[in-house]
Amino acid sequence: MNCNTATKYIFLSFLFFAIACSEPEKPVTKEEAAAVATSLANAFAHRNASRFNELLDLDAFKKRIMSHAGNKLAPATVEGVMKSMRSGEFGLQIVRALGNKGTYELVKQYEKDNHQHLVFRLYNEQLNYHDLEIIKKGNQVKIADIFVYITGENLSSTLAESLQSMTEQEEAVKEVGKRDVKKVQLIKKYINANDYERASQVFETLPAVLKEQKLIKMIYVQIASGLGNDKYLAALNKFQQEYPDAPNMYLLMVDAYFLKKDFPAALKCINRLDSLINKDPFLDYYRALICKESDDNVNKLVYLKRLHQNMPGFGSGTLELINTYVDDKQWDQAVPLTQQYRKSKNADTTTLKMLYLLNPDFKKKMKAADYN
Repeated sequence: MNCNTATKYIFLSFLFFAIACSEPEKPVTKEEAAAVATSLANAFAHRNASRFNELLDLDAFKKRIMSHAGNKLAPATVEGVMKSMRSGEFGLQIVRALGNKGTYELVKQYEKDNHQHLVFRLYNEQLNYHDLEIIKKGNQVKIADIFVYITGENLSSTLAESLQSMTEQEEAVKEVGKRDVKKVQLIKKYINANDYERASQVFETLPAVLKEQKLIKMIYVQIASGLGNDKYLAALNKFQQEYPDAPNMYLLMVDAYFLKKDFPAALKCINRLDSLINKDPFLDYYRALICKESDDNVNKLVYLKRLHQNMPGFGSGTLELINTYVDDKQWDQAVPLTQQYRKSKNADTTTLKMLYLLNPDFKKKMKAADYN
């Protein structure tokens, strides 16, 4: 397979995520892994991708890619891919996916097969998780691989599968040029800007060999999410039919069941996803939204109160809890919580004003409390 072609295609993979001899790997202590977690969280909070990119161990990635491919890929082909990885595009894509309001937060740290792992949640209206495998080479702590929940597999496995697929279709791959790489870049730019119509228009101009790739199909699911419920549901159902056993279906199908108004199935997906992660308190937000749509007000309040207890800084969850208290006329709960929320740096004053407008009694209670 032509190395330049491989490099071009794998660059497209990074756009989604968001997606010789070397020093031996050594175990990492819990304290070292925790320090990495803190530095990554701080870096992404300031929208700085450099810390993430410098932690990526390209030699470890290369070994894992070759292993997933059964060592059947030509070393030169994989080396062509590594040149693209050195561009730092992975970290930049995470920053772009975060936008201005998104978060990249540590969910848990655990040990598996003598390796420390860090599970991060990426949330900006859409949800994804990254499970980082941490290793040590010499005195340097590095990221050896990343399990990306939205794809349901390790990044190294995704790259290996993509390279093998493109190798088998080498003649068709010759049709993929730099212009197509730029088109996929443009699609991601439009998605991040919520311009899904333009993203769809550019997607339709991609060559068939790209549209047949799993990663590109998942990009279309992202596009369809902004084209209306009917197209989004159709895209989700089609992806499920093509990849029924994909381990990421719990995450993807939450929206599908929600749109179908099959709320028990949506809740089951959330619970199974939570079991895989073991555990993320943030998922109570999704549970509460499902209960809200199914008019299960009792459990909605339970989930929102637990969410606020575990994640008091999550503004959207706090607003939902305030709104629930207002609907139930629980002023002794709504008023102090709102006073506390208004002090937060990212308080959504527009939504609060709308709450006051729709609930005059709430506005009076707040004025009285502020006066006192």
